[in-house]
Amino acid sequence: MTADEPPSLNILGVYSYSSDQASYARFIRELIDFHDPPNFSEEVKDILRNNGRGDEIAPLTAEERQEWEEYLHFYMADAAVVEVLVENPDARFNPRDFAQIDPPTGHSEMAWNEMFLTADGETEIETGYRQTLPVARQYRVVFVIHRWEPSLPLRSSYGEHQAPAVQPLSERLWRLTSYDPPEASARAIQ
Repeated sequence: MTADEPPSLNILGVYSYSSDQASYARFIRELIDFHDPPNFSEEVKDILRNNGRGDEIAPLTAEERQEWEEYLHFYMADAAVVEVLVENPDARFNPRDFAQIDPPTGHSEMAWNEMFLTADGETEIETGYRQTLPVARQYRVVFVIHRWEPSLPLRSSYGEHQAPAVQPLSERLWRLTSYDPPEASARAIQ
């Protein structure tokens, strides 16, 4: 592979959180536990205490845990985790260009929670504040599309792609990926 080769994208898989009910339920519980104030980092707890909000470090009530569960199910039940192999990306490539757009309604779902993995899919590639993409010529990008529609193509920086059938999320992706619900950070410290 050389820099002169054209850019290419290969959709390696489209995965469902909810197709494996046991793993999905465990993941939801872990997300709720993560957002339970007593489990916040000491740094966040100190910020709350220093801002006169120390009383917010109380455990979630059963009702609040139920609200979190409903909230997460709303976003995750029909979501798809998409894994794409990127080769020789050029200046046009932007992972935020991945989207599904329903022409009759104009409704669109954009890439969410983008993360990068090495080309073999085994290790996360960290990018910094100023570095938005990996410098490698080959890597994977993994992201979520909420309200996945299997019949619609996936749009990208390089055009439309037909995605493979949805399958259960692999153990590798359960382990490597995380899910940050929309507005989760604001909700967690309200």
